[in-house]
Amino acid sequence: MSTVVDTASEQALQVAGPLQLPPRTHAELHDELHARPPLRTTACCVVSYWAQAGLPAEVAEAALRVACADAGQPAPQAGARHHLIETGGWALKYERHGEFVSWQLRLDLPADPRQEPELLLGAMLRADARHALSPAFFTVLGEHPMLAATHVVVWPVEEDGMLRQARRVMAQLLAATRSDDDTSHNLLGSWIADDRAAVFTHLLLDDAGFTRFLLLDVQLSEQQRAREVQRIVEIEGYRALAMLGFPLAHQESAQLGVLERRLLQAVDQFAGQGHQAGESEQQLQDRRLFAELVAIASEVEHGVARSRYRFSATRAYHRIVARRLQDLRESRIQGLQTLGGFLSRRFTPAMEFCESTDARLSDVAQRVQRVVELIKVRVETRREDDNQEVLQALGRRQHLQLRLQQTVEGLSVVAISYYAVSLLSYVFKLLKTVPAIEALHIPVEAAVGASVIPVVLMVAWFVRRIRQHHSVD
Repeated sequence: MSTVVDTASEQALQVAGPLQLPPRTHAELHDELHARPPLRTTACCVVSYWAQAGLPAEVAEAALRVACADAGQPAPQAGARHHLIETGGWALKYERHGEFVSWQLRLDLPADPRQEPELLLGAMLRADARHALSPAFFTVLGEHPMLAATHVVVWPVEEDGMLRQARRVMAQLLAATRSDDDTSHNLLGSWIADDRAAVFTHLLLDDAGFTRFLLLDVQLSEQQRAREVQRIVEIEGYRALAMLGFPLAHQESAQLGVLERRLLQAVDQFAGQGHQAGESEQQLQDRRLFAELVAIASEVEHGVARSRYRFSATRAYHRIVARRLQDLRESRIQGLQTLGGFLSRRFTPAMEFCESTDARLSDVAQRVQRVVELIKVRVETRREDDNQEVLQALGRRQHLQLRLQQTVEGLSVVAISYYAVSLLSYVFKLLKTVPAIEALHIPVEAAVGASVIPVVLMVAWFVRRIRQHHSVD
């Protein structure tokens, strides 16, 4: 019955036709999750990895086209950021990152069971996967230097005795690689991937500039083996990239030492400026101090602009190395130092030095800013004191002007009163000619004298009204 129903449903769907769904946007962003897969490794092989910084994209793509021609495969489109070439005996993975290009080449190695294990392993450790490519490939690459390079030999083991043999062969390789009697370079090794594999290295460069790792595959699946090799080569690559900030940190640290001494002298000069100096001398000292601080601040900002990108990249690469080391899940092999333990003693302090140098740059910039703010506060305080003195002088001047104005008003009352009384004397003389007033026998001088006080009072009242009117306006 259910079969009949399912058949009917399928027929209904076929009649309805395919669904018209909207197109998926940014599919390439989703595909980035599956991009750059680890290079597939075989049970017995050598993986050669090298990274080149500053390699032009057109040169890398030209070399990639040569490799594709050697493999008889079509070349990728121009601008491809990653590509994988797989053949019967070798494979090449190309990746173009932000500031470097990486090549990862796998060469399958023949494992002859009739040969002595130590001799076989010794021959494998001298293998170089680059011989799988034609010389034309490296001719196209030219003289662009390698930033990081390593060989990872993958060797399957089934017995515990293989571990002892591997240690002896790596110790012999270490003795052959060292050019002096320095015993500071010891063999590094650890169990990884929850004791499913072991890794050995001495992190020394051979004549071609490569380090060498030996990965003993005890119980790894094919995918696990590819991931472990990928982690090892990325530890080497990103470690070298992170170390690019180390010489810059030394350069900036030496420059910071000079700037810090100059800043200390400026602060001492600011704190020890005598208050007994004259006003003009203090202003001159402030201008000189401010000019020195501006020069220090400009040099600090130049250092920040020169190093901030590299220090940020160093910080990011350091985090990647730490994450890859954590993903290895190392456990100690008796008598050997782990790779993570070695890097924590040698590599991590260099990264912390870069971090501290970056922090010192920010600290000096903040200290300069604080001293500049203190100078501004002192200048503003001095300016406020000057403004206060100017206001006090203006107040005294206004008081004097008020006293002068009052004096002038008093004199103006007297002058106006004098002219008013003079005019009244003419009026009284004219009235003297009137018979009715002349019969009173009032002397003109007496009338004028009697009018002085009323006139003065009236003029004073009138001037006061005018002054009040203008003060209100």
